[in-house]
Amino acid sequence: MIMIEKFSNVNEIEKRTFYYLCGFSLFLPISKAIGNIFFALSILGMIHRLYRKNDDVKIIFSEYKKIFVSIAALFAAVIISALSSSDFLFGLKSFLDKYIGHFAVIFPAMFICLDKNKILYLLKLLFAGVFISNAAVIVQGFLNFDGIWRFGGFLTAMAQGSLIGIFLPLYAVLVLHVKNKALRIYFIIAAVVAVVALLFNGTRGVYLSSAILIPAMILIYSRKNLKAFAIVIAILLAVGGMFAVALNSAATSTMVSGMRAQSNNERMLVWTSAFNMFKDNPIFGIGYGQYKTAYQTKYISPDAKETYLEHAHSNIFQMLAECGIIGAATFLSMWGYLTYFSLRRWFKDKNFEWLLFFCVLWGFMLHGLTEFNFETSVPSKVLWYSLGLCIAYSRLNSAQKI
Repeated sequence: MIMIEKFSNVNEIEKRTFYYLCGFSLFLPISKAIGNIFFALSILGMIHRLYRKNDDVKIIFSEYKKIFVSIAALFAAVIISALSSSDFLFGLKSFLDKYIGHFAVIFPAMFICLDKNKILYLLKLLFAGVFISNAAVIVQGFLNFDGIWRFGGFLTAMAQGSLIGIFLPLYAVLVLHVKNKALRIYFIIAAVVAVVALLFNGTRGVYLSSAILIPAMILIYSRKNLKAFAIVIAILLAVGGMFAVALNSAATSTMVSGMRAQSNNERMLVWTSAFNMFKDNPIFGIGYGQYKTAYQTKYISPDAKETYLEHAHSNIFQMLAECGIIGAATFLSMWGYLTYFSLRRWFKDKNFEWLLFFCVLWGFMLHGLTEFNFETSVPSKVLWYSLGLCIAYSRLNSAQKI
């Protein structure tokens, strides 16, 4: 009886769930299978905790109501699109997997009453997992290099590229923000590892997104610190020079002149096909989950060489094609509101956690302009998990100010 009471004690439930979240944080960028095990355990722990204590649920949803409304509007648009399609059961199944399954990572961190140190510990484990994942790309690249740089380590090349696009700008801001010298050195090393991993990963969209976002983040963080901005620009120019040398080397000349030109051309073709789907079905799109079938059977360009493509290589074009103007509008509205909310919290209250979330959001979304990463498991879960941790940390900040 005593053991049962201890097992059902709220503090014990939260302690167990924290350990599950530790495993999830570390393995999310390394192993989808192991990460999902810890995620499932954390969901069960959260449900048990909410059964025993749920008085804060209404408060959290009320405080962040507009965030959840913007996300719910997108989800509703996707469901409507799925129901309007010829195979609505497949669409609903895909929605549960790609939307609810990924988004659900927000809840354990948000509803488990963690102190700041524990939230920071979860972040440290997540950063450690990303560091290991980037290191794996480098090792894979050196062991298998054949002149084509497309390595993903534990993930697919695009998923790993999206992960680098999220964390590389984070490192730049954290190097400026942290006061601890050892921690600053760690983030510098992590940034160097991420740059080398990106070189082996070869995701061009992340080259572009990082070149845009890193200077932007430095300007946002230290608007009056021109020295810091100048240092970052100098580093970027040095890194850019390294890329230029690498991309003009004999080892990669085939990739630059051949594969990349083909890849660029293929994206233009697939975006045109996606826009044609939208023009034919402007309101609800062709139906959520129907892109692959529609593309391969009706809308594929006669010039296309990659006939196996299953998505539009862009979050926005994918939304336009599958969910029409309603899906695209709610997607952009959600993006816009999350941007506004996070920047307002930073400029108004100097809440650093929301500046970090802004960085995660834009690192994810900028890559999503040239790659469909919104339904990719690891980057998508990193996005929603980061939002959950920010909400948890921000609530603790607010409680301390009262």
